[in-house]
Amino acid sequence: MPTTVAQRARMGLSAAAAANSTAGAAAVAAGIAASSPAAPGSVARVGAARAALDRLRVYHDLSKFKLSAFVVSTAATGFALGSGERVDWREMGVVSLGTFLCSASANAFNQAFEKTNDGKMARTMRRPLPAGRCSRAHAVAFGVASGIAGYVLLNTQCNALTANLGVANIAAYALCYTPMKQVHWINTWVGALVGAVPPLMGWAAARDGVEPAGLILAAALYFWQMPHFMALAFMARDDYVRGGYRMMSHPAFDATGRRVAAVALRNAAAMLPLGLVAVACGLATPPFAYEASVLALPMALSSAVFYRRPNIANARRVFFGSLLYLPAFQVLAVAHRVPRTETKKRSALDELVAFRVPANPWAWTAWSATGWQAWADEGHDAKQKRTLRVAGEEGKRGKERRARSRDGDRDAIESPPGGLRALGESMHATSAAPFPFLPPPTWPDAGGVSRR
Repeated sequence: MPTTVAQRARMGLSAAAAANSTAGAAAVAAGIAASSPAAPGSVARVGAARAALDRLRVYHDLSKFKLSAFVVSTAATGFALGSGERVDWREMGVVSLGTFLCSASANAFNQAFEKTNDGKMARTMRRPLPAGRCSRAHAVAFGVASGIAGYVLLNTQCNALTANLGVANIAAYALCYTPMKQVHWINTWVGALVGAVPPLMGWAAARDGVEPAGLILAAALYFWQMPHFMALAFMARDDYVRGGYRMMSHPAFDATGRRVAAVALRNAAAMLPLGLVAVACGLATPPFAYEASVLALPMALSSAVFYRRPNIANARRVFFGSLLYLPAFQVLAVAHRVPRTETKKRSALDELVAFRVPANPWAWTAWSATGWQAWADEGHDAKQKRTLRVAGEEGKRGKERRARSRDGDRDAIESPPGGLRALGESMHATSAAPFPFLPPPTWPDAGGVSRR
């Protein structure tokens, strides 16, 4: 049959399309054939890179990276508040890294213990353990490695008190707070105490001890956590029930939400005078008293609204308001800080915990023989300074007594070069090897002055 012009045109176009598709298919086949020898190597490299990235994601989730980064910010703030005119940025970095490792360790142990519970909750079922991306043994190994690394870093580069606070916090979070979540609603208070320790770690690193002024930021962290977590527990109350957690928001304890809201309101109200207390303790300049109170006022008001009408919307306002409050509080505290110009004071507790592990593990043998001597020397520094001061005063009085003496015979009141003193010094010299930690003896000298 004769075809029209339009039909012939369509036939021509279809033929051209078929030809083009055939040519394209041939080109693709030729390309595949040309690249086929290199395909196995490239696939292997891509697979290895993807596996490494997946492993990093697992460690990222095991450490609860965002939460650990927040904990680091509180420790860095404590370090800055405890520093003098000049902030040691290197040591702040060391404290931040050590705190992060301790936090990552605690979070890994927490997830290892709560694998079954996390799998029942919509909020946590995508974590590495319930999702099957990591075994429980792997999570525990990661927690142990992170904890040891954090302790050694803080102990060798900062001081023993900071390292011990980090280890104690890991134990409190993993062995106390975590199992208590399935037993009693008081776990929130225990968790708030754990969250208040990182600022003390930063302060201890800067000051070689904990002072009353250093407790201000810890108190702020404690009071802040209560409305923050109470609001979260109320919003996710059904999810927590499915997970088997005995939170205060559990319908068996608080069916209406009033008890949860009351706790949030009490602690939000306690945050109002924190700025004034910080100024009174010499932690910050006077403007901080007004700024901190104004900053805490919206959180207190939202908590009051939450108490009056306990519902999800009001709880959400408290929760997100708390996320804004604490970073602003820390920034203002650092901006208005008063440098710690007084000298660092070491207490008896500091001397007891001043136990350092050398950074070089190959030197552990030598350190074990001389470590107690170093500890004794460090512990007796303050005593030696006091002895020298007393020696100066006693020396002056001794000169006056000698000047008033009738015969002026100074040799009569001086210790003989030999006798008991020489015998004691020789005994100490012979006993220095088996007892290197013993301090050198103190012997009376002229004018009642004690000399080493």
